[in-house]
Amino acid sequence: MLLNVFPTLIRFGTITPSESDLEASQSILNAYFALSSKGDYGLESGLSTGSQRGGKELFDHKEFDWLTHPIMVEAADYWRNDLNYRRDWHIYLDSMWSNKHNEGDTTGEHCHKSGGRSKSDVSIVYYLQKQKGAGNIEFKNPLEQIWRMLPLDENYDQWARDDYYHQGIQYDWQEIDAESYNYIIFPSWLKHRTQPARGDRIAISFNVAGCPIDPTEGDFE
Repeated sequence: MLLNVFPTLIRFGTITPSESDLEASQSILNAYFALSSKGDYGLESGLSTGSQRGGKELFDHKEFDWLTHPIMVEAADYWRNDLNYRRDWHIYLDSMWSNKHNEGDTTGEHCHKSGGRSKSDVSIVYYLQKQKGAGNIEFKNPLEQIWRMLPLDENYDQWARDDYYHQGIQYDWQEIDAESYNYIIFPSWLKHRTQPARGDRIAISFNVAGCPIDPTEGDFE
C-alpha cells in the first residue's frame, strides 16, 4: 500500500456559460486584445488584457457575472474547507485578467505569491477556450529541491535535461489536462507554467485574497 502524505490540494470543476454570456464575454475580451501586443505582459508570449488599463479588473464588467459569482463561491469553500485558511477573514477578488495564446504561445514559470505585499492567497485559472490535451498547465513539485538531493536512479531522472517540456516521467512537474469551461483552483504559492499552445487558448486568471477587515471599508494598501 502506498500513502500520498501531505498532498497539495487542487480543485477542478466546470462552469458552462450560456451562448449569450459567452458572446458578451468574448466581446469584452476582444476589445482588450485588440489593444494588446504579443509578449507585453509578464511572462506571457501571447496577448493579455493585463497590459491594458482596467484589464486586471475584468470583474468590473457585469458581462462576467456568470463566472465571477460561482467561481468565488468555489474559492471561498476551497479557502475554508480544503486549505483550512482563516474563516474569520474577509475573502475578496483582487484581480482578474485574461491571456490569449495562439499556436506555440506559453506562460513562463511563476507563482502569484510574493511575500507579505502580495494580495493573492488563492489563484484560479478558467479556460474560456481550450481543446483537451492541447497544451496543459503544469504545476511544479514544491519538494523538487529535496528530490534533487536524493540518490535517484538515472532511469528515473537525469541531471542534464534539454527537453523543457518533459516527455516522460519526472518528479518536478505535474500537468493537469483541461478543456473549455474547466477551472482549476490552487494555492497562490504553487509555481506553474503552461505547455506550448496547440491551437487557440483563452484563459481567465483570478487572484483571491483575504484580510482581517473588509478592504472596501477603510484603508488597505
